[in-house]
Amino acid sequence: MGALIEINTDGLAKLAETVCHGLGITAFGNKKMADAEAYTAIKQAETETQVAILNLKREEEIASYLLAKETRKLNNTKAVISKAQNNFMEGEQVSVNPVNKDWINRFLNIVEDISDETLHEIWGHILAGEVKTPNSYSLRTLELLRNITKDEASLFTKAISFYIEKNFICTESFVLSLHETLLLGEIGLLNNEELTMQWTVPPHNNLEIILDDKTLLILFNDTDKAISCSTSVKKLSKAGIEISSIIQKDSRDEFYSSIANFFKSKGITHVYKHEIIEYGESCRYKTKGIELL
Repeated sequence: MGALIEINTDGLAKLAETVCHGLGITAFGNKKMADAEAYTAIKQAETETQVAILNLKREEEIASYLLAKETRKLNNTKAVISKAQNNFMEGEQVSVNPVNKDWINRFLNIVEDISDETLHEIWGHILAGEVKTPNSYSLRTLELLRNITKDEASLFTKAISFYIEKNFICTESFVLSLHETLLLGEIGLLNNEELTMQWTVPPHNNLEIILDDKTLLILFNDTDKAISCSTSVKKLSKAGIEISSIIQKDSRDEFYSSIANFFKSKGITHVYKHEIIEYGESCRYKTKGIELL
């Protein structure tokens, strides 16, 4: 069987050392193969011994179950570690601080029971992120993520595309249903406190809104009265913030269009979207944006 980790960067060397340390075996130095093959051999030997004893006792059904169970756990662990490897680049700098032993032990105990390929990807990102920067993901976040289903993970991926500013998720009905919002709060990814963001555009004037780190909206009010717009938001929980950092976000084009329609329903005349190209004392952005219709 092949090794779990092939070392060719400082990051992968640390990943191998972290995983092998958590498994109680040794990882060799940079540019060599981690002795993670030993893990496979040890687990197989342990399982085969137990299976042999059960067969001697004529408990073949239990022996088959045990072999299948341990094989599944091993394959799950290898799959997550393989996904983690994909997050390291040649020459990438990683923290020299070691990953907490309790953290890696908890992590390995959890991932051996994770079979879904989509969740393997998420857990691989978490392992790589913790190796690069220890203390990025709390034990509480690991336990929360352990109990999330594939459908709940998909809902969270959808929700984090609807953020306004940093770590605030728009919970208006045009992006998330009440059931979806409540579910995200129930599983611990959103705080339950209802918050409101409000913007007021003076008559015959405009207002700039930084919607995210790359996008600025300009609201135009061509009327004789001030127009106030408010939207419901909820803040991501600490675990939600940690998990959102490793989930690839969907395109936000649908959200931009939806929130533009929301502003226009309140009386805003035009909504333009500009790409932010530099931050400073005064935000600079591309001089020609596009109008969101």
